[in-house]
Amino acid sequence: MTSTRGSETTRAFRPAPFFDHGLFLLHLNRGKEEMGRGYHETARREFEEARRLRPRDPEVLLDLSITFFHLGHFDEAETMTRDLLAEHAESVPLLFNLGLILFKSGRDREAREPLEKVLGFAPAHRKAHLTLGLLAQRRGAWDEAQRHFRIAGAELKDGSEGDDSVARTARAAAAEVRMATATVTATRPTANDTRPSPVVVVKPEPLDSLTASGKLKFSSGARPRPSAAVLAGMDAAVAAVARPLGPFSPKPGGFLSVACGAGVRVRRGIVVGRSGAPVFDGSPSQAPDGLDRILIGASGDGVLLLADAGRVPWLKALAGEALSVHPERLLAFESALTCRADVTPDAGDRTAPPFLKLAGSGAVALAVSSEPARFDVERGQPLAIAARAVVAYGGEVVAELLEVSDPLSGLGAGVLMRFTGAGFVLADAR
Repeated sequence: MTSTRGSETTRAFRPAPFFDHGLFLLHLNRGKEEMGRGYHETARREFEEARRLRPRDPEVLLDLSITFFHLGHFDEAETMTRDLLAEHAESVPLLFNLGLILFKSGRDREAREPLEKVLGFAPAHRKAHLTLGLLAQRRGAWDEAQRHFRIAGAELKDGSEGDDSVARTARAAAAEVRMATATVTATRPTANDTRPSPVVVVKPEPLDSLTASGKLKFSSGARPRPSAAVLAGMDAAVAAVARPLGPFSPKPGGFLSVACGAGVRVRRGIVVGRSGAPVFDGSPSQAPDGLDRILIGASGDGVLLLADAGRVPWLKALAGEALSVHPERLLAFESALTCRADVTPDAGDRTAPPFLKLAGSGAVALAVSSEPARFDVERGQPLAIAARAVVAYGGEVVAELLEVSDPLSGLGAGVLMRFTGAGFVLADAR
């Protein structure tokens, strides 16, 4: 019986086979979407399904711990966070998350230690200062609280540049401290005062990135305030290296490492290196509609190195959906995705840029100058944007070149594309 239990344990922690990768990504990305919409119980179920496929995947464990935090299941969140910290003891996001969990649990003394460790690595970490300030406020250490609130942004003006939820909470807390210190000693609130404190809007920190081996890679420096759309784990402040996804692993300097494995399709002209012995296939049967002139297939035991001068990789996972990509913005995609030409006729004799329509479940690598912006398109509210800025689009949108001259063209926008229907457009400036 001992031998049987040992084999069961081995199977339980064996990495999921490659054919489960698409299903794993499906549950992982669904969980992220539901968490972003605030549906934390639904997100928890999706992350649990992803964990069933990859029991020790650090990204799943971290996302699940954050979901437990939002559901108020602090014991489960603490256990998962401490497990991750056992391997990444100097991770700023994990240390902050642990301190925040303990703070929300009412374990103030325990919360201070990980939060102070955060400041040891990142002295300007605003959310850590805010949380330490709230802890100081609870125990009546008014001067200490004000110092932390000031660093967290309490002195920023309402609506000014850099003003955010952290600064607003810090301002409200600092105002309460000033009111408390203005009273006479006999009526001053004490550490046991039960009056309500400002609503704490501090949220757990996401992971920084994953290494190619699948292990967490956390920075110990101060994290800047994230941009509006950290869509695929990419922060504009560290745009040179995004988080690995599927067979794709971005590298410093704008390079992309591609494990050929079960098959990838790569844009011609951007392969700058290789290791191992990948098998190439650019036959028309594998790339219909003449796409063999644009794409080449690769599979087998080997790794390709791609680079598109002046741009960096940006990765996106498709989960049973479609994405139309400008070929000059495409680096590679998994062969599990179908690909066809998506040429939209113009009203005249011209055609829109020959976008490639990818569909199914798998990972896509795009070439961008920085993290692309996402513009939502709603029915009855078409979007007109410079064609040169369009990276990709998805949903139920119809793309076309504008038939007549538009005022934007004369203002420097050049050739314009118009998107109607309901969906989204990904774009960057170059």
